[in-house]
Amino acid sequence: MDEPLVIHQPRASPPICTARTRPEPSRTDVSVRFAMAGAFTRRAASVLPTAALTVGLLLLPQIGIAEPGGVFAKFLGSWRGSGQVVGVNGNSERIVCRATYVASHGGVALSQTLVCASDSYRIDVRSHVADTGRGVQGRWQETTRQVEGSLTGRVADGQFEGSIAGPGFTAEMSLRTNGRKQTVSIRPQGGDIAKVEIVLSRER
Repeated sequence: MDEPLVIHQPRASPPICTARTRPEPSRTDVSVRFAMAGAFTRRAASVLPTAALTVGLLLLPQIGIAEPGGVFAKFLGSWRGSGQVVGVNGNSERIVCRATYVASHGGVALSQTLVCASDSYRIDVRSHVADTGRGVQGRWQETTRQVEGSLTGRVADGQFEGSIAGPGFTAEMSLRTNGRKQTVSIRPQGGDIAKVEIVLSRER
């Protein structure tokens, strides 16, 4: 008996994997990519200066912020007291004074109002000074006589030592604060007044 004829089908070969070839970008794709890169660059250029400025401000010494009132903290508040005006001839006259000190700009600036009166005198002085880090500079005005001038000096630990100048005169000035007491001393150069001395007590 003849054996049946068997036909063997050839095995299919496994598919051959070929590396995909990335298509070349079109001109449109290249243009879009360059446009996106340009927009990002322009945005970074506009943001970086702002960020640098912000960081710079954060790194600056925070003068007057760590302590309310900054270097002027011990002067702040309202004060009242009395003193005397001493002439070059030795005569003296009692005066009554009140003063107010207010800090601003984070404690690096100070505004002062000082009003003194006696039988013969009335003085109304408004001053505004700022701490520059190397000293104190500012301006003052005497409102009853409409005169003004400059003020320079140094302040530390509740003490100020400096000078004031105006039309035709100069004077040495010092303020010393100790707790709730403050002494003010003014020594004009020339003129008929030898010195002004005031002792103030803090009201609040």
